[in-house]
Amino acid sequence: MNSATIPVSNRPAIPAPRRSRRPRGFVPGILAASAIATTACSESAPANDWTVVRDTLPSGVVQVTNTPPPQTAPIWTLVEEIRVGTVEAGLAESFGEIKGLVGLAGGGFAVLESQSLEIRVFAPDGSHVATHGQRGEGPGEFVGANGLMLDPSGRIWVPDSYAARMSVFDPEGGFVESFPFTSFVRGWVWTGAMTADGRILKHSSNTMRVFDSTMTELPSLTLPPAAEDVGDEDPSIFLVESDGGWRVRQVPFYPGGATAFDPSGAMWSAAFGDPAHRVRKWMPGGDTLLVVETQRPPLPVTGAERDSAVAEVRAWLREQGVETEEDWSRIPGVKPAVLGLVTSAEGNLWVRTSSAGGGITYDVLAPDGAYLGSTAPAALETLFWLRPVIRGDYYWTVVFDELDVPYVVRAKITPVETASNHENP
Repeated sequence: MNSATIPVSNRPAIPAPRRSRRPRGFVPGILAASAIATTACSESAPANDWTVVRDTLPSGVVQVTNTPPPQTAPIWTLVEEIRVGTVEAGLAESFGEIKGLVGLAGGGFAVLESQSLEIRVFAPDGSHVATHGQRGEGPGEFVGANGLMLDPSGRIWVPDSYAARMSVFDPEGGFVESFPFTSFVRGWVWTGAMTADGRILKHSSNTMRVFDSTMTELPSLTLPPAAEDVGDEDPSIFLVESDGGWRVRQVPFYPGGATAFDPSGAMWSAAFGDPAHRVRKWMPGGDTLLVVETQRPPLPVTGAERDSAVAEVRAWLREQGVETEEDWSRIPGVKPAVLGLVTSAEGNLWVRTSSAGGGITYDVLAPDGAYLGSTAPAALETLFWLRPVIRGDYYWTVVFDELDVPYVVRAKITPVETASNHENP
């Protein structure tokens, strides 16, 4: 089906780019709607059947322990509403490589299509309504833009370190202004963040660079030291010599750690190498605020999963011309409890967790660490270098079909009972 918009009723090392197959104007009022009403997952009260215990450690850090009852079930499900994309070339919905995604009030969204270097804006129903920017060096043009951010007033900010500037666009009117901005750490995609008060945070070595709304640089914030480089002893990788160089392959099921900003500028993090459902909230330049542990039993790596992982790594070794076997005992016996972290516009932390049956599953924590609920597994495998966007009742993400064609999906965060009633009227 080549339809650009398909209603559901009809149907986290920098990675190399995925394969791709490769009217201006705006619908009035696309941003006129007020802020979306939030769902139950935006409240700060814990789920009724969970126990939340808070302890203050001698260091002053608050430790939060979320303990489930013997039987627990998901509270929400992600119900796909629209899917935007097409295998046809030359259309606004034809995406080659998406390096930026923001969710707009009312359910619309904008993407940075990096092959054409365009911002494409779509209405809540998935129809294309505006395109801004192009390749070039003039005002509102891009040299190497690699991300999008949405500021508190709904404007789109586009970092372009290759052009040494940050450009600002109104979704309706297009280019507004640009500011000088220099970054020597460019990366595949933008890893900075916009806070709720309009500051921009950008990680740089062991510091956090901070900018105000005119891109005036403020005093940097110190960060904890990065994990020690353990070289050949790194437990997370298989390192082999091939063709005079070194090749790296991640050890299957090894916990890779994760970080995410929240709208206040605080950071959440899961430690590299820690398989537990444990996250920390801290302020760059300051102290740890919270340590949150969610007491879910670990999921074992099944024999079939382990055999499949070994077969994949072994095939990769043969492609590198390596005939020796690796130490397969380095593959963990349990799956990491934290696969990724995403914060919603409301400040809740969405912890992507391992699921026994596959699919994308999240535990949702309030800003104070209390468990709010979980989502049922959803078949929305996401790009690990481009986080989903969560705002109010909506969840946006980029997925690929079997031909590696990218699509933007918007799902509705729906109570499980409501979703079941719609499916079984």
